[in-house]
Amino acid sequence: MRSITFTEADLRAIAEERYFHPDPHVQRKLEVLWLKHHGETHQRIAQLAGVSRSSVQRYLSEFLAGGLEQLRRCPHAGQRSRLEDYRASLDEYFRAHPPRSVRDAQEIIRQRTGILRGQTQVRRFLRRLGLEPRKVAALPVPPKKAPEEHAREQRQFLDDELEPVLAEARAGRRDVYFVDASHFVFAAFLGWVWCAMRFFVRAASGRKRYNVLGALHAVSHRLIRVANHSYINAESICDLLRAVAAAGVGRPITLVLDNARYQKCALVQGLAQSLGIGLLYLPSYSPNLNLIERVWRFVKKQSLRAAYHPTYEAFTAAIDQCLGELDTTHKKDMDSLLTHDFQMFDSVPLLAA
Repeated sequence: MRSITFTEADLRAIAEERYFHPDPHVQRKLEVLWLKHHGETHQRIAQLAGVSRSSVQRYLSEFLAGGLEQLRRCPHAGQRSRLEDYRASLDEYFRAHPPRSVRDAQEIIRQRTGILRGQTQVRRFLRRLGLEPRKVAALPVPPKKAPEEHAREQRQFLDDELEPVLAEARAGRRDVYFVDASHFVFAAFLGWVWCAMRFFVRAASGRKRYNVLGALHAVSHRLIRVANHSYINAESICDLLRAVAAAGVGRPITLVLDNARYQKCALVQGLAQSLGIGLLYLPSYSPNLNLIERVWRFVKKQSLRAAYHPTYEAFTAAIDQCLGELDTTHKKDMDSLLTHDFQMFDSVPLLAA
């Protein structure tokens, strides 16, 4: 067989239709093409796509002969799935009660329709409904407060207090910094990797902790930080306040920070007032309104997840290197990540208990 070349348009169409094409037979063909594009052997493609090796050869020959249009033709459409008769009711049920696994979905389908299908068939049916495995996100809500009330409180803070100072910062009339501390424990940070078999990362045996207190500029994304190996307290906040004041260029300064006790004590507020720094406290349980939270997640993903650091010194050096390169090596990522679009929870789907 001669070599196969995919155009950008072909790859875009394959990437979308291999999940959402209405015909599962065509989905399998497109899956074969997708795996071929990623350099898999024909034997491996047959295993992953759930088809025979001769079918792999036939699908690729069809693509060479007539491209995607030839591949989309289905002279042998096969038998219509009995699950299609229950598509509307199952779609409504699964959107209101998302299954936690394909096995759970298999059992729900059996109970509601009397039809027992294999997990591969159930997985394909779920994809035809537009469902994908997605990680559940956490909704931070203070105890004894309804999610709707908390969302209104956050929205009011964003509109009335945070957005006005950010507008001044974007106009160059004020320096706004988002403040928070991250506590990096010298341990294994597990992550996802694409691999043929499960990998293991060696785990550090110690429990040392590297504490980084940072102030992230809302516009330039410059990070001012202080760090230690013990704990963060009011003195740490005062050190950060002095560093922020020393970096000032004559514009008013506002720090946006959470309600940790050591950040609201008289020592911190008195020093901030003497340095001419305004403190803007976020509503309780509002990490979604603090830009620097995104930086901590980026650092863990970039330097720590699925990575092994043999010593505590190497561990802290990897963190410091990533933080030091935020406005240089990682500038493009930061410009995309640190926009002033904040996740709000006015209307989000909640998983039933």
